[in-house]
Amino acid sequence: MSSVVATAILELAESTAPGGVTMGRIVDTLEGQGFAPEVVEQELWRLLALRKLTPCGYVCRKVRRRDGVGELEQARSYELLFIPWSEDLDRQLELRLAEGDR
Repeated sequence: MSSVVATAILELAESTAPGGVTMGRIVDTLEGQGFAPEVVEQELWRLLALRKLTPCGYVCRKVRRRDGVGELEQARSYELLFIPWSEDLDRQLELRLAEGDR
């Protein structure tokens, strides 16, 4: 089944390149096609590890909601954008902490 899910993910990523598609959009779209969200999420991470997908940016959303006492609070939520593997963007996946940040 993972090959079917992988193919569907890669087709979605390809159809939205070069701008990319968010992880949430991938999961929501494939859930609508009958795939379990957890399976899609796991396959996304597997494809990243295999260098079949590459992060190409992110979307920042400001979420507003009321807290427990009714006060309005705001928080940022970030979501990665993915494209099929890109040699040019692949180097960003080799993140190294600067000395002293460990």
